[in-house]
Amino acid sequence: MLNDKIKVINVGTDTFYDAVKDQGIEGVHLNWQPKAKVEISEEAKRIYEKMLEPSIKEKIDAANQKVIELFNNTDPYWIGMKPAKEVIPGVEDGMIIHSGPDIPWDEMCETQKQGGVNGIMYEGYAKTEEEAREMLRTGKIKFVSANDFHLVGPGSGITTPSMVVNVVEDRNTGARGFCPPFEGPNRGGLAGWGVFNESIREHLDMVRDVIAPAITKVLEANDGMAMKKIFIRGVEMGDELHSRQDATGLIATNELVKMLIDANLPQDAFKKCIDLLYGTVRFFHPLGMASAMALLESVRNVEYSTVVTTMVGNGVEYGIKVSGLGHKWNNAPSPKLTGEYVSANVNDDEVLPWIGDSCILEATGLGGFAAGAAPAVMRSLDKTMQDGVEQSLEMREIALIDNANYLIPALNYVGSPTAIDIRKVIDTGIEPVIHGGMISKTGKRLGAGTARVPYKCFEKAIIAFGEKYGI
Repeated sequence: MLNDKIKVINVGTDTFYDAVKDQGIEGVHLNWQPKAKVEISEEAKRIYEKMLEPSIKEKIDAANQKVIELFNNTDPYWIGMKPAKEVIPGVEDGMIIHSGPDIPWDEMCETQKQGGVNGIMYEGYAKTEEEAREMLRTGKIKFVSANDFHLVGPGSGITTPSMVVNVVEDRNTGARGFCPPFEGPNRGGLAGWGVFNESIREHLDMVRDVIAPAITKVLEANDGMAMKKIFIRGVEMGDELHSRQDATGLIATNELVKMLIDANLPQDAFKKCIDLLYGTVRFFHPLGMASAMALLESVRNVEYSTVVTTMVGNGVEYGIKVSGLGHKWNNAPSPKLTGEYVSANVNDDEVLPWIGDSCILEATGLGGFAAGAAPAVMRSLDKTMQDGVEQSLEMREIALIDNANYLIPALNYVGSPTAIDIRKVIDTGIEPVIHGGMISKTGKRLGAGTARVPYKCFEKAIIAFGEKYGI
């Protein structure tokens, strides 16, 4: 062995790596350290151990295999843009929708409360903000969780019945996912930040009356736009689809512009569509989120499955759902993001705990799980490409498969880790990494960062699993 060229992988202390490097030997240094011990309740530990017994494990593994097949065969198509109340089952006049788990009005963060008030003002349910706030406080206007309606709410997640949403259908199962489009280059506006003014009203009305009908017309004429092939190419080109959609956005823009040209639209409608595409840098992000939701709705209620189907926050609580538990929330205090701020004078205390539904992308193997595919994202977080590779490798420890749909070049084209198993999180103590934007307590964008889904969510899910299945 010593007569051959040596290549070294050094784990942990960098002193040994420096010594190898000084001798001109090729090596890789892994910034590894032992995982801190995670405390788990006796009840959760007992149920987890019972789940390993053959009679129960066989049922779980069979259920998870069904889920894996759905993950592998997902085939999302963007099929239109329409008002929420026209396409989302259960959405009706007299409700406002927010991101994250369901939460009582009195416990909501102020950012989401103000977003709800602004949603009411847009719909015209009240004449003053004071009247709107009272409607939400008393329940006269229902304030409900987006995830309970197959809808993804980025940021504060405010969606109202007449606001337009992107519609994505999984052709493999027929399940649909929905997400409002971003409102301009800074992703501001009502849906993302809960902000509202007359300019935003005019923009939302224009999207509903001009852009949505035009784009829906061309999508229907072309039998929709296939999302899967765009995701596949995008991941190979540096996107992880959560914090970065540069490649996927350009690919989709190229396809959509051709459709718009061929449709021979009125000049005004054509120009407004083009302005939206080129003026909204991350216009593709909502399509990725809606596609993820369509897939996750497909695997929502597989009996005995331990795969995570939802990971979302509302600025106060963070919640997960599990396939075998249907729509049951398993919540813990929402985590704080750490990362890079857009300006030097931001105080850490300004950052709101995680708010938004966008990390359902991580539940489908993208975002933080595909960090190894996106060196530009890691650089924006003041991390290295190797950090991204290590992050993806760590996430493999809590996932059931390497997703052949999302091949990561830096991992020698191994697929992104996909299908988070609550048993693996409990066993390893590894909390899922999520990427996302940092929002201030007053609704301003502060930067981008990462967080970890709280272990407590998975502990609660294990206990709920035991209760449901008599373990």
